Formats: sequence, structure tokens, C-alpha cells
Amino acid sequence: MSNDVVIRADRLSKRFGTLTVFEDVSIEVKKREVVAIIGPSGAGKSTFIRCINYLHTFNQGTLEILGHTIVGGHNHPSKDVLQDIRTRVGMVFQTFNLFPHLNVIENITLAPVEVKKVPRAQANARAMELLEMVGLPHKAEMYPKRLSGGEQQRVAICRALAMEPEVMLFDEPTSMLDPELVGEVLAAIRRLAKEGMTMVLVTHEMQFAKEVADTVVIMADHGVVEKGPAREVLESPRTERAQSFLHRVLNPEEVPDPLEQEVLPIGGRR
Repeated sequence: MSNDVVIRADRLSKRFGTLTVFEDVSIEVKKREVVAIIGPSGAGKSTFIRCINYLHTFNQGTLEILGHTIVGGHNHPSKDVLQDIRTRVGMVFQTFNLFPHLNVIENITLAPVEVKKVPRAQANARAMELLEMVGLPHKAEMYPKRLSGGEQQRVAICRALAMEPEVMLFDEPTSMLDPELVGEVLAAIRRLAKEGMTMVLVTHEMQFAKEVADTVVIMADHGVVEKGPAREVLESPRTERAQSFLHRVLNPEEVPDPLEQEVLPIGGRR
């Protein structure tokens, strides 16, 4: 793997029993690159991104990540390898998963202090820097239940960044938020992109992907149907499946509402 490629998935396949989630998925992620993964529900996007840091195993294919190689269907990587990967690869989920009994700064500093043995004073100082970055320094002593969904997600981003990861994974980080809260989370991710953080982002925010991503991967029908430069893929998709997906997403008013369709009597006649 070349020095500038930090993640290479080669023909990854994942099954749950007889259910194929995705198959033959191949992507590369370079240092400082932002890769957005989009596609319809059920395409395997979230499962795939969880395979990158081995929260899910995979059945076939090879994953090279930060100097480690994992082969699907073989023996699991060692505990030391997994710890190294998960220490260097941060992840933000759809749900915030903050510890309710810890305040904001305690949530952020827990892993650096316990896992990386960072002195508490140093961890606290870094946590405040991160909270400043996402506009929440005044929330440091609050508990999660007193925060909005957008604030909790920004704290979750800070918690991941506190481990000083080399790569960040985002699994639809705005999907659980009210529409008015989406912008503040996207602004935090946009800032990370400008600072050169390597990121893989599963998202349904098409305009955001167009603005921030270097590469867009479209997953559908259990695999990758198109990938390439973000603007090229989103503005001029080549494959019929990608064209169909983007047309439906970008023109939702053309999709018929079943509640507004005329209900005919049995037999289909008036």
C-alpha cells in the first residue's frame, strides 16, 4: 500500500447468515482525503463503515488500514492490533452514546485518561480546546440530558477527536437530529475537512457531500455502483443506477405520495 493511502478495502463482502449485506466493495482513502458514501437505505453503507474499524467482521476480501492487514473469514486480528486501529481511527455514530452519568468534559477525557494514560490536566485542556472548536466551551460542566441533540453530537465528535485519531469515520451523524440542528454538526465536520482530517462519511446530505468530499462512493443493490470525484459523480453520474438514485433524492417532489394516490375499489375500477 502506497504511503499516502491509509485505508484500502479490496473486494470486501459481508453476510449475516444467508443475507448478503454487501459484496465486492473496494475503495481507497488517502491521507487528508474526505470520502462520502451515499446510497439508498439498506445498501450496506453503515455496515461497511463499521467493518473499517472492525466493529463488524467481514466474510471475504482484504482490508489494509494504517499498516495493518485483515483478511475476511480468517482468524480475528489480535487484541493489540484492534486496540491500535480503534485508537487511531475515531468514529461518530448516528446516536450520541454519551455516558449520562458523566458531564461533558468527563465524557471527552475518559478515554484519553484511561486508555492513553494522558495526564488529567492535559486531557482537560485538550477537551476545552475541542469544545471551543465546536462552539460549546460553556457546556463543559453540563450533563448530556441538558444538551440538545446537535450539542450532544458535537460533544461526541469532540470525544472522538480527543484520542487524536489519524482517521475519522462518521456514520450518518445527522440522521437522528431535528432539521434545525443539522447545520451545527455539519459545520464542525466541515471545519475538520478544512484542517485536513482524513474522513470517511456516510451521509444523506447531498449538498454537504458535494461541498466537502473529495470522492463520492454510491452504494446500492449490495455493492458500489459508482465512485469518483464528488462533483463529477453528483452532477454527471455515469451509471443508470446512480442516475436513478440521485434523481429520486434530488427531486423528491416527483416521487408519488401513496397517501395522495386515488384509492380504487376492489378490481381497480370505479
